[in-house]
Amino acid sequence: MGLNFKKKVMLLLIITWLLSLTGCWDHLEVERLGIIGIIALDQAPEGKLRVTVQIINPKVLAGGGQVGGAGGMSAYARPYRNVSAEGNTIMECIRLLSLHAPYRLFFAHNQTILISEELARNRDIEKIVDFFDRNQQFRRNNYVLVSRSDISSVMGLPGETQVPATQRIPSIIRQQYLSSFYPNVQLGDFLENLECDGRDVYAMGIQVEPNEAEVREQLAGESDGNAEEQRTKTIGMLVKVGGTAVFKGNRMAGWLNERESRGLLWVKGQVNGGVITVPCFPEQTPGQNKSVSMEILRNKSRIQPEFIDGELSVIVKIDVVATVQEVLCMVELEQPAFIESIEEALAGAIQTEVEAALAKAQHEYQSDIFGFGEVVHRKYPAIWKELKPDWAEIYRNLPVYLEIDARIRRTGLITKPVEVHR
Repeated sequence: MGLNFKKKVMLLLIITWLLSLTGCWDHLEVERLGIIGIIALDQAPEGKLRVTVQIINPKVLAGGGQVGGAGGMSAYARPYRNVSAEGNTIMECIRLLSLHAPYRLFFAHNQTILISEELARNRDIEKIVDFFDRNQQFRRNNYVLVSRSDISSVMGLPGETQVPATQRIPSIIRQQYLSSFYPNVQLGDFLENLECDGRDVYAMGIQVEPNEAEVREQLAGESDGNAEEQRTKTIGMLVKVGGTAVFKGNRMAGWLNERESRGLLWVKGQVNGGVITVPCFPEQTPGQNKSVSMEILRNKSRIQPEFIDGELSVIVKIDVVATVQEVLCMVELEQPAFIESIEEALAGAIQTEVEAALAKAQHEYQSDIFGFGEVVHRKYPAIWKELKPDWAEIYRNLPVYLEIDARIRRTGLITKPVEVHR
């Protein structure tokens, strides 16, 4: 018994000692890491690549942007620093960045991958994303965006010191459902779609544009005779996420605007919110401000290919449920005929957006972003083998029939609008 007791004590001591040892042989303290929030890729001279990363300064972020200055005064500091390098590959650029960064670059917290429009149009997309597919630090929920503006303007706006692009861009994207004016594309989905037979890829669009409120303020100041004072003010710029970058094969082909982007999402069954405004009455005098605004509650869709008598077509069935949010025609919503009329108008508005997206994708870009080829492949695998070599031409002339079922679920807290007694 005494020997067994000693063995148990010895085993316990060994276990305690092992637990006290570090568990990560390559562990690095956070103070020695350069935490990256955004990585951006751009075209560089001589066919090279420019990589820009945004390194976060957590001390400034935690302190609200205040750092100690001389004499006990506080100086304002940016909570990030952008660093760039040029090379032949992304990995080469990242190693060159280490010549400027005093810390080990750490990408596990990266949330956003920015690709310039120029690079997306001139370099094969599979060569751009190969690095992200192989690197274990990049999570599959990274957002993928194509920038219409200069990369440097998106990553560092003048005056935007409190909220770096690292935080601002993902926060905007998380509110995508409020408009559904652009697709929510993450790295994992982008890579999966890129390898899918019969489907072209797309990405979110991003750009920098003037702050309209400040533009109007400056114009108002000039009209009031304060032109000199207003000219000394700099108009602020805003980052805007919207629209869709469309790829044909492995190169970017063009853009869908915001309404066309929602047309794409209707077909994909991915409109999870947003507002549509339609006229109150089918035949309304131009200029009359009589309309109904509805918010989308739910969207489902189904793409159904049909091969009849040697002719291929596609039927897209779209189911939409909405709720009335605002009425400017002062009509009681208890009237069934009026509700039916609004539902028809809603279906018509959806059809217009889908047809606009189809026209751009099919005829202008010849890009199968809807995945029609994929559903044909899935339903008619033998026929797909025959159609695949000529799919680009077949797709451009493919008949697409829309069946839209739009329903109003709720009309708000009131059915009868407010009346002013004179």
